[in-house]
Amino acid sequence: MRGDAGTAFARLCTVRDGDRAPFEGRWVVASSPLLRLRGLAGRRPDSTVMVFPRCRDVHTLTMRHPLDVAFLDRRGRVIAVHRLVLPGARLRCGRAWAVVERFARPGPWFVRGDVCLLPDAPRRRKPRGPALARTQAAPATSDGRGAVKNETKRRRHR
Repeated sequence: MRGDAGTAFARLCTVRDGDRAPFEGRWVVASSPLLRLRGLAGRRPDSTVMVFPRCRDVHTLTMRHPLDVAFLDRRGRVIAVHRLVLPGARLRCGRAWAVVERFARPGPWFVRGDVCLLPDAPRRRKPRGPALARTQAAPATSDGRGAVKNETKRRRHR
């Protein structure tokens, strides 16, 4: 934790559904489609800190209260922060992998560079099976007249 004049910011935090979140809140991981669809809409302002994994676009069209929003990259690092996002707005961050949001209130919130360890962060895998076959060049074939043609070129021009 770090802070200026008595305020504390989360330098590193771990996201676990139902656990205490930094800034006096409780984590809620929006893992089901229904929970993702509803989000914070229809709730009264409370201390919920909601996490949307695999999300890079947020709207506040059905909200009645402003939000604080933080975009996280694949490693959980905060890459963009928006405070007091009013209802009817849309935010997008193309590099984001997850979004953290709460009802706007005064006091500390995430800053760029903070890290949230997410429960199901993606892992890079080596391509196997069909994915590997697509990355390899197609074999050359003969058309019966001695000319060799690439199968992929024939498919493109049909």
